[in-house]
Amino acid sequence: MTDLDWNDIRIFLALYRGGTVRRAGEELVMSHSTVSRHLTELETSLGAVLFTRSRDGLLPTNMAKQILAKAEQVEANVLDLQRSAVSLDSTLTGKIRVTCPPLLSQMMLMPIIADFTRSYPGVDIEVTSSYSFEDLMRGRVDVALRVQSAPDENLVGRRLPDFTEYVYASPEYIEQHWFEGEETNAEWLGFGGGAEWTKSSPFPRAKLRHEIGELIALGQAAAAGMGMAIQPCYYADQQEGLERVPGTGPVAKRPLWALTHPDLRNSARIKTFMRFLVDEILKQAPRITGTPV
Repeated sequence: MTDLDWNDIRIFLALYRGGTVRRAGEELVMSHSTVSRHLTELETSLGAVLFTRSRDGLLPTNMAKQILAKAEQVEANVLDLQRSAVSLDSTLTGKIRVTCPPLLSQMMLMPIIADFTRSYPGVDIEVTSSYSFEDLMRGRVDVALRVQSAPDENLVGRRLPDFTEYVYASPEYIEQHWFEGEETNAEWLGFGGGAEWTKSSPFPRAKLRHEIGELIALGQAAAAGMGMAIQPCYYADQQEGLERVPGTGPVAKRPLWALTHPDLRNSARIKTFMRFLVDEILKQAPRITGTPV
């Protein structure tokens, strides 16, 4: 027990939550062998087995279940200490960790970050792509862009323009098909979630074909004439070979939020970055909502 430290607790929690050495390694950015070695050392230090191996992964023992709450309390205390240290920062230097959905980082975020770093050369930006609010709650990132109607009540931030989605297809595909009210001989391109979503779409009886698992690839498939696709207009309106299907309006409006943890909002660099980020995104409201300037 005398050798137990914060890294041991981090590894224990990552293994408990992830259920496999591989997932824990991905979360902690450690190799499979390093995580396994630390687990062996941790169990030796405690004098107890924490996980049993099964075909489905790691199963926590009774000992692991008993110490989980204590480990999470240590994690909460460490994260609170880290956030307090950041909040006391009064300089515009250091690192800001930002996360957002992949399409946002690819199509909108990078020019904003480039402008910010030119204005504040003492700040380094680390960008990751994810959808989870846990990134903020567990201290892995400082700022998150999230598309969700109701963010966690323990986070603070600013609601941004709603990201609006329309129906798109290639000009040739539109010309080759007919669209009359809710009726069409065009076909939908699938994007996960089965066919249930088509019932509330502009063409609820249109056939569904194919399955494209990534938004940019979905847009490319529509541009190639494979069918109709629902796309965020801030992306699709900029893409060659895509047009809004005639007679259709907005399909969905999804609230966008810029969020941070309450303990970080007094940090000079976080506060400055949040203000800069929000201002720049607000300038792009027509592109985001799909309305004329």
